[in-house]
Amino acid sequence: MMISSRLIWIAALLTVPFAMAQERATVSATLPIADVHFHLMLYMTPAELKERMDRNNIRWTISAGAIGSPSAGHPNTRDAAVRELLAGRFVPATGGAEARQAELRVGARFYTDVPGTDRDAALRRIDEQMAIQPRVLAETFPNAETSSSDPVRQRRVATDGPYFRSLMAIAKREGRPVPMHMQFHRDSVAELSRLLQDHPDGQVLLSHCGKDARASDVRAMLDKHANLFCDLSYRGAPLASNESRRDPDRLIFWGPSLIQSAGMKDDWRQLIEDHSDRFMVGIDDVHTWEIYDQTVMAIRQGVLAQLSPTTAEKVAWRNAVRVFRLHPIDTPASN
Repeated sequence: MMISSRLIWIAALLTVPFAMAQERATVSATLPIADVHFHLMLYMTPAELKERMDRNNIRWTISAGAIGSPSAGHPNTRDAAVRELLAGRFVPATGGAEARQAELRVGARFYTDVPGTDRDAALRRIDEQMAIQPRVLAETFPNAETSSSDPVRQRRVATDGPYFRSLMAIAKREGRPVPMHMQFHRDSVAELSRLLQDHPDGQVLLSHCGKDARASDVRAMLDKHANLFCDLSYRGAPLASNESRRDPDRLIFWGPSLIQSAGMKDDWRQLIEDHSDRFMVGIDDVHTWEIYDQTVMAIRQGVLAQLSPTTAEKVAWRNAVRVFRLHPIDTPASN
């Protein structure tokens, strides 16, 4: 009788983790998602994006800057077309094309020279666009030395230089974060720390959670700066798979495959739980709709299903609704 009771007790203990995992999987499969880092690619139409968002329960999409071309149209115009179709489910961006075109003309000094007519003109245009709400700042690139396919952005500029200080002022006025693609070079980190300290009422959204940063690096910054946030875009498989072969630190999470189950690195899981109000998810730039679907699956199973239900809900959409002031479309629990 005693042996039987012990077996029942052991079986019950073993059942608890399984039941918790099942609960997390169920919750993660049905959560609405706010994609806070998305680039409208040249092959995408607004109608196609809406269909994929509906299919994957992506409730909101925040532009990080559309991809534009002379034939397809200016990025701001392409974003505007999506906004026209999706209304409050899509927030267009400005600033990416303006900064890149100016940098093509004058080089990286666009970010640092004081004064600079090219920078003044770009900032004036961004300021005008940001005043037309809703609008967000497009992804910026203070440090993409080894993490951009665009040769123009394969450099490092001062994260606390005049351009980024001006963007912080605009973003603070409009209640928006400044998204920064910033590899964790020691100088870039020190500059970002100064920028955050000097603008305590402003916010920075660290694109890709620092791209090549380790959990311990990000933890130190989050502990120090309450106005710093992270998006997890391009830190999971399939998107980060190739980069992770040369730099394993770039991969944080992954979806299910033939050789492994979905999962997340333990130190990152603990970091997200400890700073559950500071993390969000993003799809980023995907070159086929199939990869879009795979990326969403990796987010659901490799991120959300690995977290406690309360944290998963925050990371999936609640943090984004708060930080980006999103309209809670058909989401009664978001009030």
